[in-house]
Amino acid sequence: MSAANRLARLDAIRALGVLLVIAYHTSYRFAPLEGDPVGRVLRVIGWMGVDLFFALSGFLVGSILAKEKNRQDIALFFRKRFFRIVPIFVIAVGTFAVADYLTNAGENLANIWKPLLFLTGYLQPLQGEAAVPYTITWSLSVEVSAYVLLGLLAWKAWPRFGQVLMALVILSVPLRFWLAMWLHWDEGMIGIFPPARIDAIALGALAAIGWFDRLLALRRAALVYGLLTIGTIIAFRFATWYPPLIATVGYPIFGLFAALWVAALARMEPTENRLLGFFASIGLVSYFMYLFHLFVIEAVLLADGALGLGLGFWPAFLIASAITYLAGLVSWRVFEQPLIRIGSQGRKPGPSLVP
Repeated sequence: MSAANRLARLDAIRALGVLLVIAYHTSYRFAPLEGDPVGRVLRVIGWMGVDLFFALSGFLVGSILAKEKNRQDIALFFRKRFFRIVPIFVIAVGTFAVADYLTNAGENLANIWKPLLFLTGYLQPLQGEAAVPYTITWSLSVEVSAYVLLGLLAWKAWPRFGQVLMALVILSVPLRFWLAMWLHWDEGMIGIFPPARIDAIALGALAAIGWFDRLLALRRAALVYGLLTIGTIIAFRFATWYPPLIATVGYPIFGLFAALWVAALARMEPTENRLLGFFASIGLVSYFMYLFHLFVIEAVLLADGALGLGLGFWPAFLIASAITYLAGLVSWRVFEQPLIRIGSQGRKPGPSLVP
């Protein structure tokens, strides 16, 4: 029960992340009113929900890899990641292809292989947004690249696992400066380029393997780092140096606070809370919600125009979130969870890898 409750807290952070992203994309179809300061802030900073995903992914993957004992375990790690990520992702890309064929005469179908191979984050900065469809899949480029890298590091170089991850974090800063100052990349393209963003996941993994334990010894650590994480999101909205500094040194600042928040929540004693349980259920299906929410938002927009409903930002956001959440629950029970169980089968003992 304790472990499940701690997972519930982390799933609740996932819920916050995916709701921020849905609010962000909804705000560009249903613009918040001038008198709606919350909606207008979400229009600017909602994208940072993805960075919460990165911190969580890094922490959970780091926790898993720290417990692996043999090479079969690493193979099992990759297999479980495959069954968790790929099948529903292929369906999402297929859904985009069908929608593009029906609404856009299949204009993007020639390039659909790019997101399908998790290359969006690599190719979009090099080829431009118009050449890479289904652009929200850039975050999957980052996550899949990180999973492969972290899994191989755990397999081949576990004694230096933490040092390599810290090196990735440190080197990401000059890399982003180089992309910004010498190659003149737009900050948005820097923000989706996997080599420049893996540090966010690396920070979560470092928190999982104990590199930040002294920082986590702080009294009320979960509250402190939660406030710092949320405060940083808000500060990025109002800072006069937004966005150039965010695209260079801002990412690791936010990534560190988010990783510490996640790690602190994982250490807290379990409590029973219905509200927590509700948000945990959203977090449980957040991957589905992330992949499919744009389709639902577009459907709400079409329905709003056809029926003359005059929906504003908040009604559209709540409707899109509710529909995507309910569809996610169905997908989880009948499709995703059974596949995860298949991917988890077949563990066998093997030679020691991680002491």
